[in-house]
Amino acid sequence: MPAGPRALPRTLAVLLTATAVAGSLLAAAPASADERRAAVPAASPAWASAAADRGAARASLRIDVQVAMRLPDEQAAEDFATAVSTPGDPQHRRPLSPADWIARFAPAQADVDAVVAAAAQEGLTVKTVPASRLFVLLTGTVDEVDAFFATRVHAFATAGETRLAPAAPVSLPRRVAGRVAAVTFGHALVTSRAVTPAKAPATTVRCSSTWRQHVIRIPKAYGATAAGTPGCGYTAQQLRALSGLDGAGPDGRGQTVAVIDAFGSPTMRADLARYSARNGLPAADYAEHVPARTDWDASSSCDPAGWAVEQSMDLQAVHAIAPRARLVYVGAADCGYGFDVAVSTVLDQGLASIVSNSWGSVGLDTLAAGPLGDDATLAELTVNLHQHVQAAGQGVGLYFASGDYGDDAGVLGQPAVDFPASSPWVTAVGGTTSGLGAKGAHLFSAPWGTSIAVAERGAWTTRLPGVFASGSGGGLSSLFTPPAYQRGVVPGWLSQGARALPDVAAVGAPQTGMSVLVTARGAVRTQVVGGTSLATPIVAAQAALAQQRAGRPLGFLNPRLYAAAAAGAVRDVAPSRVRRFVATTQQGATLLLTSDRDSSLQARRGWDAATGVGELTAASLRALAR
Repeated sequence: MPAGPRALPRTLAVLLTATAVAGSLLAAAPASADERRAAVPAASPAWASAAADRGAARASLRIDVQVAMRLPDEQAAEDFATAVSTPGDPQHRRPLSPADWIARFAPAQADVDAVVAAAAQEGLTVKTVPASRLFVLLTGTVDEVDAFFATRVHAFATAGETRLAPAAPVSLPRRVAGRVAAVTFGHALVTSRAVTPAKAPATTVRCSSTWRQHVIRIPKAYGATAAGTPGCGYTAQQLRALSGLDGAGPDGRGQTVAVIDAFGSPTMRADLARYSARNGLPAADYAEHVPARTDWDASSSCDPAGWAVEQSMDLQAVHAIAPRARLVYVGAADCGYGFDVAVSTVLDQGLASIVSNSWGSVGLDTLAAGPLGDDATLAELTVNLHQHVQAAGQGVGLYFASGDYGDDAGVLGQPAVDFPASSPWVTAVGGTTSGLGAKGAHLFSAPWGTSIAVAERGAWTTRLPGVFASGSGGGLSSLFTPPAYQRGVVPGWLSQGARALPDVAAVGAPQTGMSVLVTARGAVRTQVVGGTSLATPIVAAQAALAQQRAGRPLGFLNPRLYAAAAAGAVRDVAPSRVRRFVATTQQGATLLLTSDRDSSLQARRGWDAATGVGELTAASLRALAR
């Protein structure tokens, strides 16, 4: 995704330690003092302050710059995307093929050629132009970039590292400036969010395959003196059981789901095959689009190894729910612009009608609306929003994880929501704490929000529920107004005139989580992981089952999703007085992990900012397929 603030994979391991649309949003740029040039909207990071300025970047340093192209008629593209996605509209279920969408709505080849030619005059070369021509990724030296954009690229010290940004207004030759929607310098990196303790402290507690299968004694908490132990990780059969799906239901046959992550582990295919065999699933129909390792950019904290668990979980979760669906993995070559390239690859080549994205930028939506200290600017959202409109117009459903830090206040100091999940053109997926009973049937669902308390010498050293550690992301957008599909379902007093998220939820609490098979350092092991990274591929796979029932692509799901919720066909995750918690022991201490309260995000009947409209079930799939 844009490389502004860091886009992060949304994976969490079991916690065992106590620890509107782009064109209309972008303001018109002032005219350049040089009448032969015109200013263009460009990323202006809040961290690029005078105090952080370390001077001009080395002239010979090579950097990438993304030029977002203007859509010839952005409003027409949005109107078409809305019509295709809205039940009852004459255009509903009549999306365009990739080639037809590009021919009708994409930037003109002549506009791209003009930008490329002008850049070449200053020595810049083209790194990537997708078939949709939504952006041009240029590369060159700092000197060449300075000359082409009539700016000065400086180095800035921020967050313990040095990053680059323009220290002066950005402009382009007037003959090409009008063809450009925005310019982004030095896309910030997507950092792995997979929390994987290298070696957990020793514990004698047995994990539970079902809720409270094993119980240990604890100091009194919530009126109880016993607690179940953390889950062993749900199997494929158990994940299906949580949604009321059985072997006789749809299996995803005839559907294709794409999974986008960064890089690509060389053992993904083998791990998926082992997972299938271990869980009694058919062999996966699987294909990979992984950039050559020589093209990988693992700079800064962007670590390919940190994405391995994410990749395995995403693929295996989709296969668990929709075992006969075709799986296509598309890897980004880096943790910044590479995500834009990966998304365009899926859309422009028509690789899938459903796309699971377990990544995003913490608080980017809110950061883009105010100077909170990161490089979040409206310019950085342009390409993504154009891609989202393209996806809807082509009948492709995009699913994005809503985040793993609850209301984000613990990270940013104020409530915020993540992007791309906040885009009104995607389905934002939150997480739940969901338990299976002893007989393997769904027992309960609650909002996922994990707090950790520690007891030593028989007494809690922290007030229950303890310290908030992680939870389903949600809240109100600072950029987008309520989309039509939320009206009548999200009350006005809750939305306060903003796009609200998440839209839907699935199991995400790492205290239950999923048992994932992954190869690490040559050894095959299982690991229990969770987060909205788990919930997202589950919902994407559920959409594949609904599409199979419908016999046609459902495209952008939200209009149908909210209609199904209004009709009572979605499992509401309502508030409950029953607390959901598990406990374990480590080094003589007792850890209580309470998993049913999500920061400031409150559960309520109907839509809420913790779980959206709720969880999809077999009944939901039937309603979505109508």
